[in-house]
Amino acid sequence: MPLAIVKKQSKGRQKIEITEIPKKNHVQVTFSKRMSGLFKKASELCTLYGANVALIVFSPAGKVFSFRHPNVETIVDWYCTYNPLLEPNGLHLIEAHMNASIRELNMELTQVLNRLEAEKREGKYLAK
Repeated sequence: MPLAIVKKQSKGRQKIEITEIPKKNHVQVTFSKRMSGLFKKASELCTLYGANVALIVFSPAGKVFSFRHPNVETIVDWYCTYNPLLEPNGLHLIEAHMNASIRELNMELTQVLNRLEAEKREGKYLAK
């Protein structure tokens, strides 16, 4: 006599109420998850539809994250040219993006220099 498999009933995907999150560490975790989802959707828009997208996000901790396709300068220039309601002081978006890019490049440079230094040390060790 075969045993019946009892499947646990789940509530499925639930809609959550959008309210402020009281705990600071929960805010950061939720922000990170939502930000990665937002960037994924922006990437999909670019890939599937050839859309030009510039996305600048300021985290609760004050860090700047950006996504751009093809590049933020082209998109902001186009937006500033074709949006008559835009204030002439819209250049702060480009500046924020450039600062974020500089930080990213500096981090990459530091990593490369650290790897180079490690390789040099390993080369000296092997030469002995």
